[in-house]
Amino acid sequence: MPVEFSALQVAFVLFAVVIAGVLQGSLGFGFSFIAVPAMTLVEPRALPVTIIMVSLPVTIFMAHRERASVDAGGLLVLTAGRMVGTVAGLWVLTLMSPNDMAAFTAGAILAAVATSILVSEPRSDTTTRLVAGMFSGAMGTAAALGGPPLALAYQSQPGPVVRSTLAVSFLVGSAMSLTGLIAVGRVALWHVQAAAFLLLPAMLGLLLSKHTIRWVDAGWL
Repeated sequence: MPVEFSALQVAFVLFAVVIAGVLQGSLGFGFSFIAVPAMTLVEPRALPVTIIMVSLPVTIFMAHRERASVDAGGLLVLTAGRMVGTVAGLWVLTLMSPNDMAAFTAGAILAAVATSILVSEPRSDTTTRLVAGMFSGAMGTAAALGGPPLALAYQSQPGPVVRSTLAVSFLVGSAMSLTGLIAVGRVALWHVQAAAFLLLPAMLGLLLSKHTIRWVDAGWL
């Protein structure tokens, strides 16, 4: 890797990824909301590649666990939008230095939080899902933050539908984003090593989430 991490930095990132896994497993989204800021503080050059790589097995686990509840029609619309958004996200990446990327990531997080607070519940229709897919593709590719647009589009749906549909969408979208990042030369060996290091705590968080799902589905989603 290009830098050496201190023991405190390693512990901080590992803890953040465990919590991110719990959040992802409980809600169906949110992994990047915890993992991306933590990684930005420690090593912004790891973004978005390392988090996208870690998210692939995470989303496979999620998609399999609640595969019976997938909204197939909505998923097709999300995927169509994500294809367009992925191209936009790759274009943004070609314009940014690591410092610019850190600032962009921070701005994306704040924008997502503001949107979730200020925007009333959107209509659950094809147009909403198409637009959500586009923004998810752009934010997911550029900053590994593809969850918020999809979460807003599906916030009125039952927990199993949210978790399963978003998981499959993230899986397809992450594969698209990673393919594009490889094509533009943004993936290095140390990204793969970092992702492998973070995989175990991410899966631990997912396993722990089985204890929180019932509580979340009881009206807190």
